[in-house]
Amino acid sequence: MGVLIALIWPTQLLVTVGILGSNATADVAQSFRTTQVAWFSLIVTLVSALLSPFVIKLGDLYGKKRIMLGMIALGVVGDVIAATANSFELLLVGRGLAACYGPFPALSFPAVRDIFPARLVKSASGILGSSLGLVALASPFLAGWLIDGWGYKGAMWFMAAATTVSFLLVAALVPETPKHAFESGFDWLGGLVLGGGLAVLVYAVGQGQAWGWGSAKTLAWLAAGAAALAGFLLVERTSRHPILDLGVLRRRAVAATVVSGALAQAVAYTAPVVAILLALYPHIPGVSAGFGWTAQHSATVGVTWNLLLFVTGLVASRLLRAVDTRPIWWAGLTAMGLGYLLAGFFHADAVQLTWTMCVASLGSGLVVAAAPVLVVGAVSTDEQGLGSGMLTMLTHVFGAVFSAAMFAALAADGTVVEGTAFYGDSGYARAFWVGALLSLVALVIGLFIPALREPEKETGEAPAAAV
Repeated sequence: MGVLIALIWPTQLLVTVGILGSNATADVAQSFRTTQVAWFSLIVTLVSALLSPFVIKLGDLYGKKRIMLGMIALGVVGDVIAATANSFELLLVGRGLAACYGPFPALSFPAVRDIFPARLVKSASGILGSSLGLVALASPFLAGWLIDGWGYKGAMWFMAAATTVSFLLVAALVPETPKHAFESGFDWLGGLVLGGGLAVLVYAVGQGQAWGWGSAKTLAWLAAGAAALAGFLLVERTSRHPILDLGVLRRRAVAATVVSGALAQAVAYTAPVVAILLALYPHIPGVSAGFGWTAQHSATVGVTWNLLLFVTGLVASRLLRAVDTRPIWWAGLTAMGLGYLLAGFFHADAVQLTWTMCVASLGSGLVVAAAPVLVVGAVSTDEQGLGSGMLTMLTHVFGAVFSAAMFAALAADGTVVEGTAFYGDSGYARAFWVGALLSLVALVIGLFIPALREPEKETGEAPAAAV
């Protein structure tokens, strides 16, 4: 049980960081009087996308624990810089360095398969994923207490302290994992081309609203990112030690699982930001359609849907031990998409926001529990790091695209007052509908996932760990 807790804390701390960051967004925008506050979150996604290919390969080459510790240590330094920043630019530097911790799930989920016996892999993976619900339940109250009392700096200092605890837990309780790559060569060029290409695409998407989606500058950056990814395919064909074995994507089970899983997780993690912004932004007739709640009041109202997310994920993690994962996945995507569709129409007050978000959270609970289990069934033990890494990497990329689309939808009915952007009612509606649309796309792709393998039927069993 200690090993699982030591993996849950740092993995789901990323969700806590996201919730704290979302709640701090309004205060950051007003404290620094910036219209570029979207980068407070997007910089984390950009750096995580750049580093993900290296993290995946290094974990297989040298064992996951030592790479985890290095990532967490860099995260602590970045959090401290962000907490002490006196300019928006320095704040982004700190957030970018803290994002070195972002690809952590690319190591924690395959570590479960390395550490736990095969009969417990599905349930342990489901618990690791569904623990998001508990974090989502507690974090808004924490965010309310910190931000109402100390502003965004309170949230930044908490991140630094909590990340330090992550380092201690992993150092003390997580055993080193077996190596799954036995040749010492490392394709640095391939990693840089892939990570750089992903980062360029994320940057272009993040700036698209400011530059104009049809502008020459936006199109040039998008073309550069696409060219880098095409170049990566050429580099990998000639590399003796490819950083990613893209051959696994020729298998329908892997390709459909990774793409559907990443897109769905991007929605599950990012879409609640719309509800948070709606709750915390001020109510200014003709300027801002927010509710103007305190962070603490927002957390109180959100208890219902966050509790439902936690309970749904916990129940699903137990069901996944004995049933086919795919029907649970499809049901989760259907409910999540329906919830955000309804939220676009009904979000005028606390009652409407609560019941529509409950529908969405019911689906999100199923999604976060089932996603890592789908990957377990789609790949072999030696491919687990690669599969989980691809899922994490694409989740970051899709998260950046969704964030950009969400803020573009908000800005379509936005007003800038004294350097701060505020959003109207139709902007919030469109942002919710973006989440519904992407849930539908993930569902359509997910319908192509074939029957998956059971880890219990694999040859050999992972070393036992206490649950």
